[in-house]
Amino acid sequence: MNGNRNVWLGAAAVVGLSASSAFGQIALSDHNFSSFAWSRGEICLPCHTPHFANPTAGRLWNHELTNATYTLFDGTTGSAAVDLDRVSRLCMSCHDGTVALDSFGGTVGENFMPPAGLIGTDLRDDHPIGSMAIYPTAPSTSFNPQDANHRVVFGGHTLSLYAWVDPNAVTQYVVGCKTCHDPHNRGNYGHMLRFSNAGSAVCLTCHIK
Repeated sequence: MNGNRNVWLGAAAVVGLSASSAFGQIALSDHNFSSFAWSRGEICLPCHTPHFANPTAGRLWNHELTNATYTLFDGTTGSAAVDLDRVSRLCMSCHDGTVALDSFGGTVGENFMPPAGLIGTDLRDDHPIGSMAIYPTAPSTSFNPQDANHRVVFGGHTLSLYAWVDPNAVTQYVVGCKTCHDPHNRGNYGHMLRFSNAGSAVCLTCHIK
């Protein structure tokens, strides 16, 4: 009995350490809005909720979704609902500047993304995402291959691709916001990158140059 109890306590300690580490990571990131009055003093609430989440968005999503129309990378017009992968749409629901940071939990906010984090709706000067960034499935002289799990593994680094359903209802795997960035800032490499971009390591994980 005591042996089982010790095993349980050990497992609980590991879980506790893991949770504490995750909290520390998001607490030190630019996504910690708990110091702003509109956040109700909470870190997770502006994006996530344990109850009454948006079932179509997934991830226990609590924030209002963007329905913006964009000028896409190639200059054509597209929409957040159609041309972005699901995860990138979550990111752009603050970063395109059309939805207030404090529009969550069914409330309509009035505090919008400041210039430092504002991407806007003209995406011609940004790395392609979603429909503009379908990753090749065939061998390419320009891109490192994606594996069976839709990840690009090169130089000791891994970047994940995200599912996007094209107009023919075919699932494609694309570069999204979260391919290069970690919204919970686990690595603290600046700009919420997944790993250091020293020597252009993030770029060269996908691009052959």
